[in-house]
Amino acid sequence: MEPTYFTCDLEQAVKYQCGKKYETVTEFIDLKARQQHSSPAVGFFSLSQGSEPWSTHILTFGDVQRGSMVVAKALSTKLGAIPKQTIALICPSSPEFLFTWLAIIRLGHAALLIAPQCSPSSVSHLCRSCEVKHLFYDEVYQDLAEKASAESANSKGLDIDATIIPFANEDIFDVISRTPSPTPETAQGIRRFDIAYLHHTSGTSTGIPKPIPQTHHGAVGVLPRLDGTGHASFTTTPLYHGGIADLFRAWTSDALMWLFPGKDHPITAANVCRCLDAASSAVEQDSAPPVKYFSSVPYILQMMAEDRVGLKYLQDMDVVGVGGAALPAEIGDKLVLSNVNLISRFGSAECGFLMSSCRDFKKDKEWQYLRIMPGQEHLKFEPQENDGLSELVIQPGWPHMAKHNRDDGSYATADLFAAHSRIPNAWRYHSRADSQLTLVTGKKFDPAPLEDAIRASSPLVEDVLVFGNENLYPGVLIFRSKSAISLTDDDFLRGIAPMIERLNRDSQSHARIPRSMLLPMPYDQGSLEKSSKGTILRSRAEERYASIISRAYSADPSATTSNVSDEDILENVRKIVTNIVGDRTDVKPGSLSDDSDLFSFGIDSIGCIQIRHALCRLIPDGSALPLTVVEDQGMISRLSALILRIRSGEETNDIKDTSLDQHALMLDLVKRYSTFEDSGLSPIPSTPSCSSPAPSPVTTASNQEGVQILLTGPTGSLGSHILHQLLCDPRVSHIHLFVRGETAQASRDRVLEALSSRLLPVPIDFGSRTTIWQCTLSDPLLGLSPADYATLASRVDVIIHLAWSVNFLLPLRSFETTHLAGLRNLINFSLTSSSRPRPPRFVFCSSVASVSAYQTCNVTGADDDTQTATGTRKGHTRCEQTDTLVPELPVSDMPAASGPTGYARSKWVAEAMCVAAHTETRLNSRISISRVGQLSAATDTGVWSKTEAYPLMLSSSRVTGVLPDLKHEVLGWLPVDLAARAFVEDALKGIDHQNRDRQQPPKIENIPVHHVLNPSTELHWSDLLARLSSRRHQPFKAVPADEWLRVLSSLQEQNQKDTTGTAFEGLQKHPSFKLLGFWKSVYGSSTKDPQTQETPNIKTSPPIRRYDMDKTYARMPCLRDQQHSGLDDEYLIKTWDWIIKNV
Repeated sequence: MEPTYFTCDLEQAVKYQCGKKYETVTEFIDLKARQQHSSPAVGFFSLSQGSEPWSTHILTFGDVQRGSMVVAKALSTKLGAIPKQTIALICPSSPEFLFTWLAIIRLGHAALLIAPQCSPSSVSHLCRSCEVKHLFYDEVYQDLAEKASAESANSKGLDIDATIIPFANEDIFDVISRTPSPTPETAQGIRRFDIAYLHHTSGTSTGIPKPIPQTHHGAVGVLPRLDGTGHASFTTTPLYHGGIADLFRAWTSDALMWLFPGKDHPITAANVCRCLDAASSAVEQDSAPPVKYFSSVPYILQMMAEDRVGLKYLQDMDVVGVGGAALPAEIGDKLVLSNVNLISRFGSAECGFLMSSCRDFKKDKEWQYLRIMPGQEHLKFEPQENDGLSELVIQPGWPHMAKHNRDDGSYATADLFAAHSRIPNAWRYHSRADSQLTLVTGKKFDPAPLEDAIRASSPLVEDVLVFGNENLYPGVLIFRSKSAISLTDDDFLRGIAPMIERLNRDSQSHARIPRSMLLPMPYDQGSLEKSSKGTILRSRAEERYASIISRAYSADPSATTSNVSDEDILENVRKIVTNIVGDRTDVKPGSLSDDSDLFSFGIDSIGCIQIRHALCRLIPDGSALPLTVVEDQGMISRLSALILRIRSGEETNDIKDTSLDQHALMLDLVKRYSTFEDSGLSPIPSTPSCSSPAPSPVTTASNQEGVQILLTGPTGSLGSHILHQLLCDPRVSHIHLFVRGETAQASRDRVLEALSSRLLPVPIDFGSRTTIWQCTLSDPLLGLSPADYATLASRVDVIIHLAWSVNFLLPLRSFETTHLAGLRNLINFSLTSSSRPRPPRFVFCSSVASVSAYQTCNVTGADDDTQTATGTRKGHTRCEQTDTLVPELPVSDMPAASGPTGYARSKWVAEAMCVAAHTETRLNSRISISRVGQLSAATDTGVWSKTEAYPLMLSSSRVTGVLPDLKHEVLGWLPVDLAARAFVEDALKGIDHQNRDRQQPPKIENIPVHHVLNPSTELHWSDLLARLSSRRHQPFKAVPADEWLRVLSSLQEQNQKDTTGTAFEGLQKHPSFKLLGFWKSVYGSSTKDPQTQETPNIKTSPPIRRYDMDKTYARMPCLRDQQHSGLDDEYLIKTWDWIIKNV
């Protein structure tokens, strides 16, 4: 792709600098005024009252030059004849900032641009560091400037003359238009490598900001000169941060840049949209080109993504750029799925624009991965020890390097990246090599000085961990000392909170820790691991206490302040706001009233989110507040009124869990859980969570011939039948069973009960042929000791992984830490042993629910390569609404192919993880996916699971006398013993009695996928009801589904109202009531997919979904016969009789 001015990095820019005739910023401005005098350069917004549209004020390049000269003349009058020096500026991102900054440079001085979030001590330190004698400020920051000046004088530093900027009380646009245009003058003796202006750090290593100089050459001399006249940019980034870089980048290509009016309004999605509305009006009036590039930090982009109008604007952009911090993967994935051309942009004040993730948006969805273009030689990634990460090092010869920190002239950035597994020269930002924390707002600070200060402040404190990466504000874990063991949490915090409040007053606003984020911890001498230098091993500490940190940022329903009455809501809201305002500004007592504008008291986006977090505890469980509730309401009185309305049920703002959000989450989970340990590398040892197995030690199988199989989920219906058939197969020498249970005996009893309850005999050699392990799949070592883990890994030939919660009411996230983490740990287990040439075969039991919506997302056989969540696959995606054949292929590029339940989506994620293991590890040709359809009762006994939906539905006839007539529903039942036989055939195919495969198959492109289901579509639900109606002992009437639901609902209500215990036997707590809510959601005026238990809401005959089974029949020949035999009357009557007697 050809670069644009918005995406062109500095090495690419070298090719686009022909004809450059300037060396300094002022020469550049004057040249633009001559060549593009009337072309639009920068756009500002004039705010209107009420709901009136905002108007715009567009300055041409001629206006920019004129304005800088007018203000330069006024500054010269204030300063007098002074030698070249550094002059400081504290000002909002506004027209006044623009002209004052350029005027300082025009006079030949360097401009120190100070972020208004700095504390007075930080401002004073920066001024002393740069020998600043003159500080200009906007009137809104008068207090900050005067305090910094006073502090500098008190510390015996330089005397700083703090002066308000020129024309502070006038309309700067009127001033410029009425003032005669001065003759352009350029300060003499300014060269391209002189300092033009200085940004500053946020105090990475010392807690005090450090200046970062920018030369004239670095500012404008290294930028590309492209044609940007037809594509304007919009940025929310203030000029005193990265906004200047974007501004010059636009100007060198003659492009218009719109700036958000941060001085006048908070940055909310609504306000950003009002800006873009006004910019669109300017396009209609032919006064400006359309906005095609959008730039912001992650927090703002997240707000836009959640706003309907905001999302539409993002979709209309050619490119949406995010930088300054890491955008949460879920948000980025959601935007990409919504057809937003999202890129990550990465750069630094030291070296400029380094990389972006600009790519072919139609084919490549990996927005997180920054790309190095072919031929680039000055960006090197140096591998780090053990963690698979690499540090970015800028090599000598890069077009702009404000500093270097190595003897060879290179600059080690301390930024760590992870390489993409398949895309060459693609790197995802991971973390900092130093201890700097980066908030989601893009603000950074070093926690070490704060930790040291808290630790040293009180004998009550043993150790401290400040956290906050990728969150909106920091928090701190404070570990008690031995002398504080007896103190309650409240007493402990009372002893240290005043000191932390003092530290907050001296910290930058984004580094201040609110009272609610002071987390008292118990005494633990080894609570925080330290390096040999005594520094905290931060990543390990954050991982260890991840759950505590996560809870601190969530509005936990358990923390709901249920004892606060409505009458006390106003007082509680007042306290919440006052505490947080007090944390951030020097507010005079009594100055903040219930009707005060919170924005005028210095509340920023971080303060707003802290207030929202606290307010969530005042509303009922199940309710939610929008992200911008504080910005939207703006006053204590309005916030209180809103809380009261929500508590009374008049107004709710539930955040809906949309399919698009879930699809983004699915893709994120695939990425999160698809990194595996291979080549015999063992996972990090952990404390085993359960004891060694019983009764048979694994060593009893070591001298046996035959196949050793590991089976998870042996107590479920399918698992029990698979175990039974494995025990009957002479090729199997030993079976290792992973079972939950508090004791070894309890685990054994669960397995035996599972067999006997299904009328499956327990063989006499059960004890010698099985080993029952008490497992915890979510543990990296599966709950085993390191020795047992290693021994077992070296002996297992086949792994059949069934264990999964079949609960259609659980959300996707409920499957993450147990089932998805468990699958990853099992895959790692299969890759552990380095003593065998190939890992064991791995059979993953999936569900056709993972592809139950496939009929709208078919893959055609085009030759295009399609990037998926886990790999590259031939073909492209096309939407259809016709009868379709689900292929024996993975669909890891189509999250929309799964059913709508958390269960279905979890199986889709799991399949994509298996695809990654097949593609990226030694499990290629060793791992397979078996999608299971609707299983039914065993053929010989009629025994079914008492908790499954179909048995519960049929058994409801005992209390209702009716059953639903589900028209068009195909009865695709597969008897569970036949499904078990299919798994056993697959697991043992090609394996001889010496535990070795007969062939050494070559690597294959696609992971094997099999469909374990009834291929016949001839039998319908109505056929079943007709056959069962002849059974006189349990008569029923077939009725529409809605009528059946009404009858069942009525009986449930009757049962709930019965307080005498006289409800007739059979009605009391009938198990079918448990699924009533689920049935209402899927059967109300709808039909259900019988093979997936996933139900589309349709009122007409749905497309018939068939499944390709050619490869399945080759591996599982027992299923071939089922396509002809179907379900006969004898089987259906046997099943019905068992249900009526037992469910």
